[in-house]
Order: sequence, then structure tokens, then C-alpha cells
Amino acid sequence: MWRMCGNDLCGIHAGRGSIGAERLCRNSMAMKSVLQDIGDYQILEKLGRGGMADVYLALDRKSNLRVALKLVERGDGPEAREILDAERLGAELQRQVSLKDPRVPRIHAFGDLDGYFFIEMDFIEGNDLSALISAGNIEPELASRIAVELCDILTHAHGMTLQVEGREIRAIVHGDIKPRNIRIDTTGQVRVLDFGIAKGLSITRKLTSNVFGSVAYSSPERLETGRIDETSDLWSVGIVLYEMIEGRLPFEAGSTERLETIIRTRGALRPPGERCPEILRQIICKALAAAPENRYRNALDFKIDLDAWLSGNPTAAARENEETRRTQLADAEETRRTAGENPAQKAEPASVAGKLRRPLYGKLRHLLSRREVLILAAVLALLAGLGIWEMIEVRSAIRLRPDFVAEKLDGDEAWERYERVRRASPLGSGTLVLREPLLNLLQESCDRTCSEYRNNDTPRVREGDWMRCKRSMSRAMQLDPANRKSAAMYEYADGHILRINRKGMDAVAAFQRAASFQPRWPDPYLGLARTYIYYLSDMERGTQALDRAQQLGHSFGKREYAMLGEAHRNRGLQAWDNANKVRDTDQEKEFLKKARDDFNDALKAYMQIAPWGNSTTQILSVQDSLAKVEQRRKEVDPPNPLLPWNWIK
Repeated sequence: MWRMCGNDLCGIHAGRGSIGAERLCRNSMAMKSVLQDIGDYQILEKLGRGGMADVYLALDRKSNLRVALKLVERGDGPEAREILDAERLGAELQRQVSLKDPRVPRIHAFGDLDGYFFIEMDFIEGNDLSALISAGNIEPELASRIAVELCDILTHAHGMTLQVEGREIRAIVHGDIKPRNIRIDTTGQVRVLDFGIAKGLSITRKLTSNVFGSVAYSSPERLETGRIDETSDLWSVGIVLYEMIEGRLPFEAGSTERLETIIRTRGALRPPGERCPEILRQIICKALAAAPENRYRNALDFKIDLDAWLSGNPTAAARENEETRRTQLADAEETRRTAGENPAQKAEPASVAGKLRRPLYGKLRHLLSRREVLILAAVLALLAGLGIWEMIEVRSAIRLRPDFVAEKLDGDEAWERYERVRRASPLGSGTLVLREPLLNLLQESCDRTCSEYRNNDTPRVREGDWMRCKRSMSRAMQLDPANRKSAAMYEYADGHILRINRKGMDAVAAFQRAASFQPRWPDPYLGLARTYIYYLSDMERGTQALDRAQQLGHSFGKREYAMLGEAHRNRGLQAWDNANKVRDTDQEKEFLKKARDDFNDALKAYMQIAPWGNSTTQILSVQDSLAKVEQRRKEVDPPNPLLPWNWIK
């Protein structure tokens, strides 16, 4: 069964077999769907949904066999196309990998089908690993054997060199190793599913971009850069191994954003409990070490250490742990040996201190009563204590300031440390030391998101990035309420969040407020253009916003030309539709001329970027529409045959 949990699409496949007594899955909780047809497939049951894809148990009429049928919705936006491209590449990679490793389910066919992208694959009986974990903690030995199998599968995948779409790639990175993508079939064999976001590394590159995947199983480096390599899969295996033994994740938080911050900033690993043997605990800690150089270099090294623990032999993790312990003991001994008392630091004799205090105390005794003297002494002691405490906090803030200036912390962690200083500093002097560098850090963090979105034709910016940007600018405005740059970026980020959630008019209002705070900033106008063109179908205002962004110094990239082409194409279609509504009237000629001009402008824009994106398809569509307009113009206003220059025509 494929099962939905949150936004994860997880599956139970079974080997491709004939329809028998078990026409439907054994899981009585599976969601039934109305029988329907698509292509050569009869839909028997809907198994789950995740993102833009549905997975069904289907009957392939050509072979009379049950299969798992994945249908991916098509979309017009760049994110939808990116998901579709990832699924297409993942299907091809899984097809080739499954030919060399039977532990990866076979892909039988994939392509376009009735408006969907479909993938037909093996339907695997068994239990997914997440169900086994939910049923109770897995014994350490069994968990280790499952991890050994995962490492062995990844060793084969990472070592492959394949030809895909005419280019040679090496190291197939799965990119989404987690319990719901791991199946234990009816024979006890470990199977790795769903290569929908798998990537292949080119011969000349060590990393590849991938913004999909599950945060809880993503390495710090992947969350920092959005890029993956073979070590990304090894980190995920370490998380899965920990989860099998402990029944919970090693890093947990109340929100995805907070969880991402904990992992990305190398938060302390919660050690495995008592039921985890010490040697296995050392293996897990090595796999999830904060520094990449302290982890396993490849899947084979990870597998060798697990095999050694299972067979009772020494492990690399234990040897490194012992070396670290000896080094720490040696350092501690050296510290004790060199430490000693400073003879110069002697206590001042009480008699001397008393002599110094007596004159002042005596004068106060003549001027004040005993009670007043005690109150004054208490107040002075309190002020002295506050002063000392404030000096300690100021020194702490001064030590923290270089990390803020060098931007070694992310916005969330920097703000937490600032708040800690603010709460601990009674007079607020510590916050004065940190306020300016923190403001710069928050603005730079948000500005990087804005720059990534502005300067890349396929930006890797998602709703979570805009939410972090908005949160950072909210905090920046608390530091400096009069800062117009912070206010502009706050409204700009809010505009993108509203746009993504299809609140078009609210997004327009937010972008307009951003432009009012920073009139010479082109970014709000790019946001307005995208909202008007793709969400509100207001092509006139969309092109005006693009023109304004260009006037403010923004150089058009492929994405802007695509928006411009889309705007002119839609305006041309609207003019053509209007011409058909007023057919055989004087207005028809005006609409036909407008349609022709807009289609020509659309062609110019698309020609600038071909073959990027879907520009080639759009060019053919616009040319077809333009031909219809020209044909109708000739019918409405045929050339005068008496004029010599029309004879050639």
C-alpha cells in the first residue's frame, strides 16, 4: 500500500503478479476509490497522495497484472515544472538502477498519459519501516542489519555510472531516504522506494541541487546550501538507524523552521538511550557528527563498521572515540600540572580594611541613624551588584559581537542570543553592543533571499524562505522601527507569501507598500508583475510593473522575458476573442490589429529566451494564433488588386 502522512508519499509495492484472490490490499484501513479508467489501466484503489502526485493500485489490461501507478499533475508554474522534471529524471534513474539491483523496484513505463505524467512500477507487498517503528522499538541487532542493507544498496547506487539523456552521470543519490521510503517485503528483504527526487552527479561536479526531501532526515550542509551528494544519503541512514532503535528522531522541534535551524546550526545530538549498546551508540554518533570530516566517508565504510559491530569485531567508531578520550585526558592533566596559586594574590588583612573604612563610617554615624546607615549600605551594595552584573553582561555581549559581524549565526539563533543578553542585562547596555550588528545580520539574511529570487532564472526560494525573511524583518523593525529598508523587505516577503497562497489582491497591496518604503527598489515591481500576470490575469498592469522594474535598473533575465511574453500572448488572445465577438463590424479591425501587435511582441520576448522553459512550445502557439489573425485580416480587408505593389502578393 502507498500511504499518505503529512505531505509525504509513501508506498508499499509488491512484486508484479497476477490478479488472484487478493484483488485489493490486505490493509483494511486503505482508502477506496471509485473504479475508473485511464489509458490501459483500470484503477482499483487510491493508495495515497503527496504534493502533486496520486498513487493507485491499478490493473494493467495489457498484461492483466497489478501495478503501482503514480500520476503526477501537470502545472504551468516553474515549481510545478521543476517537480515534473524531478519525477521524470527520478523515474529514468530508478529504471536503470533497478536493472542492476533487484532491491530497487522496477519501473515498467513512464511518460505522458491523458494530461498526467505517469510512472508504472512494481507493486511490493510487505511493511514500510515507519509502520514497524510505530509498532515498537526495533531491536538494535535487527536495526543494524536493516542499516547494513541500506548501506549496501547505496554503495551500489553511489558507484554507478549511467547514460541519461545523452550525458554521463555518476553516483545516483537517492535524496529522500526515510522510513516511509524503505520497505521490508514478505521475504524479509529490504527494498528502497521512490526515486522521485533522485539525482545523478555529473562527472565534473561533486554536488547537485535539490530542494525537495524531508527536513528531519536532511544533513546540515544540505539545509545550508540546498545541494546534495553521496554524504547526504549517509546522514539520512544515520537518522533512520537512530529512529529504529529509539522510536523517535534525534532532533525534534515544534515547527519545521525551528527544526531546520537546530540541524543547520549543528544542535547537540540527543544520545541514544540505555537499550542501545555502547559500540552501536558510537557508530550512530559518528554517522551524525557535526563536522562532515568526522563522519563516514562513504556507504561502504558505514557498512563495514556495522558489520564489525554485528560480528563482535573492533570498529572504526570505537577506535576514534578512544583516541579522543585519551587526548582529552592528556589535556586535562597538562592543565592541572601547569595550574598553581599566584602568590601575589593575597587577601588584604582585615585590620587594614577596617582602618580604611572607619573614618567614613564614623562620619555617617554622626549624620545618620543606624537604620538609615543600614539602608544606605544595602542600596549601595545593590547598585554595586547591578553594576558588576551589567559589566559581566556587556563583556559577554562584546565577545558575542564578532559572531554577529561575521554572520556566523543564522537569524533565528542570533535573535535568541540577543534576547538572552537583553533579559540578563538589567540596564540594557549589552543590547546596545549587539543592536547594530544584529540589524545588519538580519537585513543581510533577508537580502540574500531577495537577491537569489531576483538574479536567478530558476530561483531556489520557497515559501519557508519568505517566512524566515518576514520574521527577520519583523525583528529588525523592533531594533529600529524607523528603518525603511526593513519595512520594505518585510512587506515584500509578505507579498510573496500571499502570492504563493493565491491571495492576489492582498499580495498586490503588500508589494505596493514595499515600493512606497523603497521607491528606487525594483524588486516589489517584479513581485507585482508576477502577481498581475500569473495570478490576476491583469496583463496591462503586469507589463507596466515590468517596465517600471526595468526603469529602476533591473536587467531582464529569462524569467522576465517569459512573463513579458505571457502578458503579450494573453493580451493577444483577449483581443482575438474580442474581434470574434464584434465580427463584421468596424471594431473588428482594431481588435485584429491589437492582437497582431501583441502576438508579435510575445514572439520577440519568447525568441529572446528560446529554448528555455516552455518558450519553444509558446512560440509555436503564438505563431499559430498570429497566422489565424493574419488570415482573418486578409478576409476583412483584402488587398486592392488594382495597386501594382499588391500584384506580387
